[in-house]
Amino acid sequence: MIYEFGSKELTCKADSYGAELISVLHQGKERLWQNESGAWSGHAPVLFPFAGNFAVVVDGVKYPCPRHGFARQKEFSVFSKTENEITFLLRSDEQTRAWYPYDFSLFVTYTVVGNCLKVTHKAVNEGQNTMYASFCCHESFALDGEVNEFELVFEKEERFLSTLEYDGRLTGEFEDFGTGKVLAFDWEFMQKNSVILANTNSHSVSLKRKSTGEILARVSYPDFPHMVLWSAKKSRMLCIEPWQNLPDDLRTEPQELSLKAGLTAVKAGETFVSKHEIEYF
Repeated sequence: MIYEFGSKELTCKADSYGAELISVLHQGKERLWQNESGAWSGHAPVLFPFAGNFAVVVDGVKYPCPRHGFARQKEFSVFSKTENEITFLLRSDEQTRAWYPYDFSLFVTYTVVGNCLKVTHKAVNEGQNTMYASFCCHESFALDGEVNEFELVFEKEERFLSTLEYDGRLTGEFEDFGTGKVLAFDWEFMQKNSVILANTNSHSVSLKRKSTGEILARVSYPDFPHMVLWSAKKSRMLCIEPWQNLPDDLRTEPQELSLKAGLTAVKAGETFVSKHEIEYF
């Protein structure tokens, strides 16, 4: 079911299936990708309990959890709703336990304040064993031009060394895009690859039009160490994705969840919260 909320400046719609944003209108202009090219039907999927190709192994048992987790494939209920905010809830069930052997409650909250969309992910461990999880984001940005007409401006100096992946797992190889605060997009590279920037110095990045210097959006991600950038093939869109975990390494055998980097250990009865914000201009 589709729900609408927002402010005078920003009107949003979200689907209870996957708790996914499907529309963000800033002053009447659509800012989320709407699949104009037919290349990608997503808009802003919620990636939980991890992102990428990430094996779930617990006490020696491997569970067949889908790539990018399962939250995007589940129907959420509405926990609460006001004029400018909505919270969706997903509780573990027989299907999720077959993929990921933990009992949990997952809350996804969208709050609009003026031109700013605030996103809060919260997981509560409802079981008796320590749960291991991360939050990763996948919001899209509709562009009124080709991807190479835009650039990203980071708040701090960065080494733009993108770790390469194959079939959603890391290869151990890298693509070097140089250093600085400004990342100009390599259109040819992005037709085949994601840009995966591990452990960025910055926790804020602005999407900017090269020709005019106009800032279209700013993403602030204080609770996320990694930044992933992706564009659907031959499409006027860009996904700016704060991630907490990186995918598995193609060269090594899958590890137990308790040994993997990027996951938070959530003890029985405890809560794990992550936040990020998107300002639209």
